[in-house]
Amino acid sequence: MTQKPDRFDLHEMIWPETGLHTRTEVAKRPKDQMTEDDTIDLQIDFMTLSLSPLEFIQLASFLRMSVDALLEQHPSFQRTVINAFDIRD
Repeated sequence: MTQKPDRFDLHEMIWPETGLHTRTEVAKRPKDQMTEDDTIDLQIDFMTLSLSPLEFIQLASFLRMSVDALLEQHPSFQRTVINAFDIRD
């Protein structure tokens, strides 16, 4: 994805375990000047979602709640979380 000049990568990761490529691109704005008219582009491999800041936060919250529920049902996946962030026991 070609970056637009008034935007920058907020965060980008390629997960070594799966090869999943994730990237977040946002508009360059002075601190605390982003508005609901701005978009946040969330790229997951070949798919890009363009979301308002509120939609992005709502999606992230939903994903966090889903991960918490999954780990409650299948706690053995907690090792995946630890490995993803290289947290030492």
